[in-house]
Amino acid sequence: MTILTRLGQVLKTDISTDVLFKKKNIEEKEYDLLDDMRKRRSIYALSNRVSHSPEYLTELIKQAVRCCPSAQNAQSARVVILLEHAHYNFWEMVRDVQRNQLPERIFEGASVKLDRCSSAYGTVLFFEDLAVIQALQKQKPLQAHDFEIWSEQTSGMVQFAVWAVLSSTGLGASLHHYNPDINIKTAKMFELPESWQLKSQLVFGSIVKPASIKSELDDSSLFRVFSS
Repeated sequence: MTILTRLGQVLKTDISTDVLFKKKNIEEKEYDLLDDMRKRRSIYALSNRVSHSPEYLTELIKQAVRCCPSAQNAQSARVVILLEHAHYNFWEMVRDVQRNQLPERIFEGASVKLDRCSSAYGTVLFFEDLAVIQALQKQKPLQAHDFEIWSEQTSGMVQFAVWAVLSSTGLGASLHHYNPDINIKTAKMFELPESWQLKSQLVFGSIVKPASIKSELDDSSLFRVFSS
């Protein structure tokens, strides 16, 4: 192999990406965003047997969050990643909250769902930092109401991005909303700032049972296209 050939191979490789994620050469695997988006489904039967390292998954989640836009670059999204004991303890806390709030016969069914959550590998908690939003509202009072709407949009994009990027690795995930009932205990458990408002909880792990085929609306119901 000539020096020029070796140099060409090096130039074709994103060294920083390879170090962080151990990705294959671009020539070996093309990245298809739409394929990864299609893989993102609500999968509830999950296991904690995951081949990826915690460091890899953590970095992947961080990069997905950083890639998301936010109105006027507010960057109000906040994320907590729970693995191993932290993941399990969190869902036991949610179980305790549900046990104290629900009638016994309803709690039995809810507990089955919580068993699925705790059996997974990890959880991503999504927050919005109200301190950031309130500061922007003071700076731009004419748009004060809009910042609350934009904050929700930002959170939705972050949730989707993390969900999709985890799905791209072959993992499954499902999104849950036990907030606001668990907000106070969650903040206390992880010593989080009071300004962090919990929005959702994404459980992820290896897929035990894939999602069933979902029905989709036809294009005529979903889209309108105009050229003039």
